[in-house]
Amino acid sequence: MELDIINNFKYLKLNILNICKKINRNPSEINLVAVSKGQDKKKVKELLTMGHNSFGENRMQEAMLKWENIRSNNLNLHYIGALQSKKVKEIYKNFDVIETLDTESSAKKIAECNEKKIKKNNPKIFIQINIGNESQKRGLLPSEFEGFLKMCREKYKLNINGAMCLPPKTNKPSEYFKLMKEICLKYKVHDISMGMSSDYLSAIEYGSTNIRIGSLIFGNRKS
Repeated sequence: MELDIINNFKYLKLNILNICKKINRNPSEINLVAVSKGQDKKKVKELLTMGHNSFGENRMQEAMLKWENIRSNNLNLHYIGALQSKKVKEIYKNFDVIETLDTESSAKKIAECNEKKIKKNNPKIFIQINIGNESQKRGLLPSEFEGFLKMCREKYKLNINGAMCLPPKTNKPSEYFKLMKEICLKYKVHDISMGMSSDYLSAIEYGSTNIRIGSLIFGNRKS
């Protein structure tokens, strides 16, 4: 199993290198977030031994149990689950990037954490965009993004570092990646978190700076 993870990771990095060469992008611009939610600690440790430090989790309790004894100073832990305002403080304290801001109540809680300086380095904050206008998914509609971003920046003094999306399951995600890139460029949002195991190459072509990869590295998760 461990050998599979090593080979999977090397193959993935090679694919990233090749697509960047094809489209003339610097591969160092691409942060690979290894989605470790639902994965065994042994698998995570195997990736850590290879020097990888960027991981994604979506459940607070699971993440704390998994990382409490293996967390290192250079770890970059992304929160990619639904963001509930009542859990913002704990998520804020334990994650380096929060990718799923999409409500004013959570923005207010993040601002309060910033003011209280509850940790040395504030986490990076991404706004989640419901890029496909899907009723079952969370996130701001593209038409709501400008107003929400302005509110975060002006009312709550938040430094919004990026935006993330989960495009509809389709054979052509490129139209949604293209729209995402246009939104981020228009509003000067630098980091773009889009692209997963099935579509990360297309996402990179359209400007993604953070790709979230789980099954291509770890295989199927437990839950």
